[in-house]
Amino acid sequence: MKNRSERWCILSLLALFFIFLAFNRLSAQTRENDGWKLAKDKQGIKIYTRSLEGSKLKEFKAYTELNTSIEILAEVLMDVEHYTDWTENIKHSKLLKEISDKEIIIYSELKVPWPFDNRDVVDRTQIYWSVNKDSFTLEIKSIPDYIQEKEEIVRMPLADGGWEIYRKGNDKISVAYHFAADPGGRIPSWLVNMFIVDGPYKTLNNLKVYLRSYSK
Repeated sequence: MKNRSERWCILSLLALFFIFLAFNRLSAQTRENDGWKLAKDKQGIKIYTRSLEGSKLKEFKAYTELNTSIEILAEVLMDVEHYTDWTENIKHSKLLKEISDKEIIIYSELKVPWPFDNRDVVDRTQIYWSVNKDSFTLEIKSIPDYIQEKEEIVRMPLADGGWEIYRKGNDKISVAYHFAADPGGRIPSWLVNMFIVDGPYKTLNNLKVYLRSYSK
């Protein structure tokens, strides 16, 4: 009886394992069918890209897991003044208006390689929690006309994206980060697209390091 029970447990575990593999393959196929192409898979971070409709530019989706609590990540994502500590290519950021504890308006200046001008963006950021607090969505929408443009800095007409966060345990969460942007002005699309992969990859790596010190 004991051997039969052990065999049953092993077969059950194998069945669950193959279901998990099939689900991952199906998810990957779905992304491919939607036009998403895997551009990078390194150190537990996957970056997918696809072309923006009617544009030569691309958008990205990034997936990873983080060893932190969902509450701490929510704090970090709403902590505007410290975006420069982990977000790639941000020169500085500041809070323009706190509408509520769930909705804020943010100004950020982004570093762009010489000889091109830096870009800036004004975003409305809203956080939406699930009823049981096991997940949240952070929605980012650009509002380019919210404040006057600055000299020698190009206002980005489009910078929309967000984060989808799910609790997997007390100290582990799954992360989906996506963004679509138009830098505006005169800048080659090939140069912009170079940052579509490395930018989110470095941001998520930086975030992992930042969270280790933030949690202590």
